[in-house]
Amino acid sequence: MAWDNEFYRTLDNILAASPGETLGFSELVQANPVALPDHIFSARQNRIEEFQRFFGTTASIFSEAVNGKHSSLLLKLLLNDVPTCYATDFHLMLPREVWTCPQFYRTDESINGKVFEIQCPGSGWGDLQLLRNCYLNQSSSPALSQYKPSSAVIEEIVQLCNDASPSVLHLLDNSSNPVSMRYLMATTQPPLRYWGQHRSVRNGDCQFIRSHSFFGLVAENLFKERLRMAAEGRVRFDLPPVLVFDEKIALCLPFLDETRSHFTDAIREILTYSHPVLENGFKDENGQWITIQDFLKRRPSERKYFLKYAGCDVAVNWGSRSVFRLNDRQAAAHLTRAVEDAKSGRFWLIQPEISEKEHIEYFTRVDRCAVRRQFTAKYSCFYGPTKLIGMRTMHRRHYKVHGQDDTVLGLVVPGYWEEKQFSHEDGTEVKK
Repeated sequence: MAWDNEFYRTLDNILAASPGETLGFSELVQANPVALPDHIFSARQNRIEEFQRFFGTTASIFSEAVNGKHSSLLLKLLLNDVPTCYATDFHLMLPREVWTCPQFYRTDESINGKVFEIQCPGSGWGDLQLLRNCYLNQSSSPALSQYKPSSAVIEEIVQLCNDASPSVLHLLDNSSNPVSMRYLMATTQPPLRYWGQHRSVRNGDCQFIRSHSFFGLVAENLFKERLRMAAEGRVRFDLPPVLVFDEKIALCLPFLDETRSHFTDAIREILTYSHPVLENGFKDENGQWITIQDFLKRRPSERKYFLKYAGCDVAVNWGSRSVFRLNDRQAAAHLTRAVEDAKSGRFWLIQPEISEKEHIEYFTRVDRCAVRRQFTAKYSCFYGPTKLIGMRTMHRRHYKVHGQDDTVLGLVVPGYWEEKQFSHEDGTEVKK
């Protein structure tokens, strides 16, 4: 058999035709894009400077803590549940060039924009382009035609790497929605070139490194080489190899007595109040310290809080797995666990519950017509280094609104408000 081009084409064809089930879209979809006034987008875009200050201040506090410039309690909080090999000494050896802010991140918010989580980079990025294409297939909306989220992601990465066709390593381990992330990868190449998908890309030459977890990033086989290349300006990380950006505990820093003064009131206005649960209780949002025993004496209606694991253990801090309501009969068990974990340096945080409901129209998988229901809402904003890439909604009957099969996705489209005007009372269309 001749080892020629035909031989290699045969191999390529065999790989292309390899059997294997391709996962389809598993969630539900709103009947129409979500119409919000343009000033909503402007307000979210304007937040990017506050988020960048929040990230920068957080990195500075963490760096000072590992250098012994903060209390031992704060250091324990920030090194929350991390193995010794990735604790203080690991961070002290990192080159200063990698102590950067997250480049791409997703906020999870209430309807009115109060942020209760920030994921770096977060999953679901491909949903923006996927939903846009789906809606555009059913509508000739100019706003939909002009909205191109994948192009915005391309522009941001091209600018970051200062290269018209940068090479990217995207580690999909620990992505809670790999289907969506693969769709983003498919719709951003070219000009982006991904290791494992483009012949010209060598793993060791990748310019932009993306990971969905701190541990996935630092355990990658060429990580130490990438640190050296980053120090030389040849590599950029999306999620930097700095532990604090992969922990919810960072949300507490603007509200802790020791670090509060480092942050602006503007960022506290954006973020939901968060405080770590310690052995002797926590400081409530009214500024008063409360013990766990006194908290549990409250009526359920006065315990509308969430308890969330705030550390770095991916087996716990994944999706909505370790998020619990505290106004039910399990509150004592959950808080007892949090107190016991705090004794061993494994911390949880407490947040006032923001659980808002909306009426939406969506397609089920059996009905031909849209149905209207009232579900719990979650809004998410997707940010790049310089701009708001897009907004997505999630609605679900359950108080945990995540990417389950019964979750309804919606897309907020810039300019769509101008095409479809709605009344403020009931959400019905107003004829122009």
